[in-house]
Amino acid sequence: PLSSVLSQELLELCRLYPDPYCRSLRDIFAEINNCQPSEVLVDAGADSLISLCLRCRVSPGDVVVTTAGSYPTLKYFAEGVGAEIVEVPYTKDAATGHLSVDLAGLAAAATKRKAAAVYVANPDNPTGHVQPPDAMLRLRGTMPLSTTLILDEAYIDFAPEMACGWRLPNTVQLRTMSKAYALAGLRVGYWLAEEQWVTKADQIRTQYAINNFSAHVAEKLLADPGYSHALITETVRLRDDLAGRLGGAGLNVMPSATNFVSVLYPSDAEALARQKALWTHGAAVHRPPHPAMHSLLRISAHQLSLQDEVIDALTRKDV
Repeated sequence: PLSSVLSQELLELCRLYPDPYCRSLRDIFAEINNCQPSEVLVDAGADSLISLCLRCRVSPGDVVVTTAGSYPTLKYFAEGVGAEIVEVPYTKDAATGHLSVDLAGLAAAATKRKAAAVYVANPDNPTGHVQPPDAMLRLRGTMPLSTTLILDEAYIDFAPEMACGWRLPNTVQLRTMSKAYALAGLRVGYWLAEEQWVTKADQIRTQYAINNFSAHVAEKLLADPGYSHALITETVRLRDDLAGRLGGAGLNVMPSATNFVSVLYPSDAEALARQKALWTHGAAVHRPPHPAMHSLLRISAHQLSLQDEVIDALTRKDV
């Protein structure tokens, strides 16, 4: 039956076991990032990489430091390995109310609590804020070397000039093909780290995590730089159009270096009411689960987000 929907080439990929080490993809990612293949590890998306990193580094009772309201999956996985979570609030700009990750606060908490790991998303999810690479270098230099820095760069393709272009000590940089390559459903991600990190992770990670079809499609897209460039360009256009319409309606729109726009509403209740109003139109926007972020809505940069009924639900006065 598969022969009616798949080519002979894809049928052969289904029949064969995949390369458990994804050596071809490692070579490609190493060339893209100007590093050695031994410094690259490929796994089934950024979430799997976060989990793997914590399993490599964190023991029950260890402290993991993160930002209160940042990517929630980190907290789920850290609690799953028995870690104690220490949260540092976002820094809030006095004039605009815009939020950014408090890097000095994270370093101070890591030092005080002798943390096993610190997690930073850059660009940040869900605020969209991005820090320059020298800020990551300062963060690494102001916290204990024994503390692992988990630097989640899932959205870095939308701000490539902000990427750390060098390997920092005891630091794992996470990348994904879910955003700038639109491969979220195929789960392809990788990390960049010192060789000993890759060696250790290969000892404990699930083998064959990347199937042949995912690897095949990823390699095809990576061979065509124009594909990702066009997708990023269009996404940025949609993001900026969306931000302009929402900001023009008087909403507090935070600057974004990602594929989404985040809006801070005056209250948690208003953000929830607008989210519910969108549900009636069959549209879903993300309202982070952390109590500190309940007044924020994150809207994907997509043509559907620019529909009049969506804009109306996000901006009208009578919600």
